Amino acid sequence: NGEATAWNNLGGALQEMRRFDDALHALETARDFYQQTGDTNGEAGAWNNLGGALRELRRFDDALHAHQTARDLHQQTGDTHSEATAWNNLGGVLQNLRRFDDALHAHQTARDFYQQTGDTNGEATAWNNLGGALQEMRRFDDALHAHQTARDLHQQTGDTHSEAGAWNNLGTTLRELRRFVDALHALETARDLYQQTGDTHSEATAWNNLGTAYRGLGRVDEAVVAGKQAVAMLAAERDWFRAGEAWGELATTLTAAGTDMAQVREAWEQSAQAYTQAGAHEEANASREHANSTEAVEAQPPAVTDLPEKDAASESG
Repeated sequence: NGEATAWNNLGGALQEMRRFDDALHALETARDFYQQTGDTNGEAGAWNNLGGALRELRRFDDALHAHQTARDLHQQTGDTHSEATAWNNLGGVLQNLRRFDDALHAHQTARDFYQQTGDTNGEATAWNNLGGALQEMRRFDDALHAHQTARDLHQQTGDTHSEAGAWNNLGTTLRELRRFVDALHALETARDLYQQTGDTHSEATAWNNLGTAYRGLGRVDEAVVAGKQAVAMLAAERDWFRAGEAWGELATTLTAAGTDMAQVREAWEQSAQAYTQAGAHEEANASREHANSTEAVEAQPPAVTDLPEKDAASESG
């Protein structure tokens, strides 16, 4: 059982290093050992973390199964708090699968369970992810309320890193409402808080969103600078899917700035290459079509959400 916990925590560390294939092996090993020892709650935690690794590998159907299994096992053991985390992560995968009504239900359930167990920070995380689902459903006023609630709760608990995530998502909602000045303030706050906490990966997503806000204000030179910063940082983090998004955003900004079309095509080609490395072939093909088009194309601004909370079934002592 102790070895299972070590494998589980090793998987968590490998995920933080973005070594997802290695994390998958570690977490599958943890799950199997927990099953052998009859530790149902430990097994549920490993399934939940396994779902997180599968989601990063864009194996969304497998991730869905993993989080559903985690939820069901936590229900069996009566661990309401860990069940809340499984519901939260399940909601994230359902968003990836574009099942937004189901995602909304999952995040609302997570929020209510966190409230029941008195976990204010967990509740804030659920509010933040709930806001992401509402954004996808284009319920922007409701999303605004959800992200503001998340921000305020994270401020109460002193969780600066999660507060940055709430500011980031608040900024993307304000951008959708075309409140670009307010969006700029929110996204600059997110970037600065991520810098304080040393999270360069999330800082890169804030830079990308900042670029779209600058573009909305017609400040295209600053948008280009922000976009270039985002693609460089995301490539350094080897987050190829978000790098593909960021290159697409930069291509759109370069078009708005009246840049030579050769540079615009190069940005779209870089987007396609990044998506290909992420295994996102549909998105890669779309970027290639943009690269071969003579028309200016408006990319869909990505609403980058905070990473869902992980359930690490760790031991102390």
